[in-house]
Amino acid sequence: MEFLAPFHPAIVHVPVALIVVGAIFELIGRATDLAWWRKAAFALLIVGVLGAIAAVLSGEQAMEIAEHRHGVPEDPIESHEDSAKLALWIGIGAVVARAAAGRTGSARGLVSGIGLTLHLAAAVMVGIAAYRGGKLVYEHAAGVKVNGQPVISGPPREHEEGK
Repeated sequence: MEFLAPFHPAIVHVPVALIVVGAIFELIGRATDLAWWRKAAFALLIVGVLGAIAAVLSGEQAMEIAEHRHGVPEDPIESHEDSAKLALWIGIGAVVARAAAGRTGSARGLVSGIGLTLHLAAAVMVGIAAYRGGKLVYEHAAGVKVNGQPVISGPPREHEEGK
């Protein structure tokens, strides 16, 4: 079931952009005390988390191809995968906290603060996952093809003296 794997590079931009921009909107909303910014931030967070689910699912499929067909080392793949899954779970926690904040009465400020903290943490983790994913492409040629043929990753080549 590899049908999502080719779409992974496109899908990942949804959570990266929306979770990060949503966090910025949340900070603007809190700084200006304008509800519109915070409502937009919550909507961006929800869609970003849905995109993160699709990114993780497609990444699972892309991981198999990168590791077994393209020879990408397991450790950097696992590092990318771990940070992406952590970003997803933190993002889900942020959605739950934000949704619960309006129903918590006197604890609203605390729950809202937890939601903000989780949203910011999700934004940081999705950025880390994106950085690690970029390293997979630019350092290990994950998913790279030349003339329709996959580039096979191998051990780093040493530069010879005098050449």
